[in-house]
Amino acid sequence: MKLEDLHIKLFGYCLAVILLSGCHHSTNIRPTQLKDTTISSNLGKPLDTIAQVLLSHLKANEPVFNEIAARMKTKLSTSSINQNFITNIRWKKGEKIWMSMSIIGIEGARVVITRDSIKIMDKLNERYILKPISYIKEKTFIDLSFTDIEQLLLGQLIFTDLTAARYLESAATTTIHADGLRFLTTMIFDKSTKGLDTMMVTDKFNAQKVISTYSNYQPQLGCSFPMNRSLSITSGPQIFDMEMEMQSMEIKDRLDYPFSINPNYKIEN
Repeated sequence: MKLEDLHIKLFGYCLAVILLSGCHHSTNIRPTQLKDTTISSNLGKPLDTIAQVLLSHLKANEPVFNEIAARMKTKLSTSSINQNFITNIRWKKGEKIWMSMSIIGIEGARVVITRDSIKIMDKLNERYILKPISYIKEKTFIDLSFTDIEQLLLGQLIFTDLTAARYLESAATTTIHADGLRFLTTMIFDKSTKGLDTMMVTDKFNAQKVISTYSNYQPQLGCSFPMNRSLSITSGPQIFDMEMEMQSMEIKDRLDYPFSINPNYKIEN
């Protein structure tokens, strides 16, 4: 795998972990447990007040800020990669997301995403990759706008058509199943906390599936945030597993977003 592919995949999966999480409580349901609670689109009851309250709670439990700084430990495992990273994030809401990725204390890459572009500084190979925002789609097969990415980072829903959504209840959980034209989404909420425990998104067109689970909830940014989380991504024959430990999150003001182009670096458009 090329280095820029590794970093863009790591970026995409870091997004998915943060994006599919959000501020809520968890009973740490594992992916194997999800199989027993997934429902087909023709089962369950149409959404009513019970399910709508859960969705409203998800939206209301959203952190409010202008800028944020975060640091996390990430472990990525695939058939060919077993690597630990340290990732620092700086985010100016509505404008840009900056990421710095390090291995054994050495910065290997920086990524800056804006509304219309993505820039990657590959320090190990002394080059810059400058691409339109659509480059994310080339690597993840999902067409994400900057607004979509922010919604995901905030733990809010995208690609979820609730028009014909249905739900089922068990003693401890409520499962909402939304079957859209392209994406099949299953959300499992804990009844006692109204928190989203597990989300599974299936792309019907690209044979991709994402399952995310959450644990170690702590007060962050005015809500309860999952500091540890796991992610399993299946894309055709490829399987990616990632574990993340959020070490710090802090609202900041007037952050720097350094991305100076070294004249000796090769530029790839």
